[in-house]
Amino acid sequence: MVSGKLDSNWEGPFIIRNVLDPNTYKLARHDGNLLPRTWSGNDIRRFYS
Repeated sequence: MVSGKLDSNWEGPFIIRNVLDPNTYKLARHDGNLLPRTWSGNDIRRFYS
């Protein structure tokens, strides 16, 4: 698949595994593997399927 300027530049969807602070999250992929760093709530978006 060819990616271009108008393609979406996000990965995911991910699952929130832990809420560390009110705006800090640990995310996991659907296979259960945790992502290596914490994520700010400003950097993630809600995914509706």
